[in-house]
Parts: sequence; structure tokens; C-alpha cells
Amino acid sequence: MKKCILVITILLFLLPLICTAQEIKLPVFSLRYDSGLGSEEIEPEEDEEEELDPSSQRHKVTLRIKEEWSDELTTNLYTAVFRKEYFHQSGSYSYFYLNPDIAWEITDRIKWYTGFRSKFIFYDELDSNGNPKDYTSLLAKTYITFKPVDKLKIIPSFQGVFDLHQNQEQTQTTNIFGLSIAYTIKDNVQVGRRYRGSLRSSLGEHSPDALQQ
Repeated sequence: MKKCILVITILLFLLPLICTAQEIKLPVFSLRYDSGLGSEEIEPEEDEEEELDPSSQRHKVTLRIKEEWSDELTTNLYTAVFRKEYFHQSGSYSYFYLNPDIAWEITDRIKWYTGFRSKFIFYDELDSNGNPKDYTSLLAKTYITFKPVDKLKIIPSFQGVFDLHQNQEQTQTTNIFGLSIAYTIKDNVQVGRRYRGSLRSSLGEHSPDALQQ
């Protein structure tokens, strides 16, 4: 696994060098902040109006860095910090993630996209058995858009997710395979078919594997 991550990292740095030499544009930085307040209804007493009681609050800061290395190659880096706090119940948690991705137009008929995400989730409390609920979610996804003819697109895809819990019995991996075929009959009219299958495997000792289609 570590060797695979190392190879992918090296490839990310080498891609700009093997693309067509063009003037590199300055990176674009986008910073966004979101917040929200959740509430629940309070049962009114007789002759009183309904009231809303604040029950939770959330905050999220997202940073996106987009860089166009050439007309064919674009990279993005998303990172976010999130916090949700419940006022009257347990379950408050925070998370942080990094999500780099690449879009590369290899030829006029072949486009490749791949992305990775590392998400770290932290809970304020333990579960009912006194075990930590914190976990790390690692995701990798990729797909290729192939146009054998102008109006036909074939898009095979793959996504793998590793949910690594501190409570090892809940640790699992999910692999999703997909195939999309689309044909454009005329402007704004398109027909197609999608196929999707997933394989979920529990890496813990006491949970059975599951196969879904």
C-alpha cells in the first residue's frame, strides 16, 4: 500500500513535465466558509406558540487550489476543516480532509481523471461499549473517457474506499466498479446505459463480507 502511494505521488509530480510545453498559468486560490444552526421544535403549552430551540451548530472552512499546467492538464487540491457540535445530545464530531485530483486530456479521444482523499474523523465521546469512534477514510477513484467515434463515449471507472476504524471490528473496504456508455443521437438527445457493482469486505474479525450488485 505504501509503495503504491509513493508511485502515485511521484507520478503527480512528473505529469506536468511530460505534457506539452506551454505557459503555466498562476494557481487559483478559493477560500470558503460555511456555518449553520440546527434547531428542533418545542412542544408548546396551551395558548402558546410553537418555538424552535437551537440544537446544533456547524462550521466548515474549505480551501481549493486549482492549477492549469497546460490546456490538457489541470490539478486541484481541496482541503477542509469541519466541526459539528450538538447542544443537548452526544455525537459532536470534527473532521479534516485532503483531496487532490487530476484531469488530463491525453488525446482528443481519451481523457483521464483520478482523485484521492484522506479524511480524518474525530468524535468527542466513546461509543456505548467504551471504544473510540474515531476513524480514517482513504479513497481513490479514477475513470477514463474514451470516444472511439465522435458521438459515442465509453467510461470505465473504479473507486476504492478504506475505512480504518480505531475499533478494528468496524474496519472495512469498499470497491466500486462502473461502466457507462452514452451515444448522442442529436443535440440535447442522448441515450446510454450504466453498469455498477460493488464489493464490500470487512477487515475486522467478527463482521462477514458482503457482496452487492
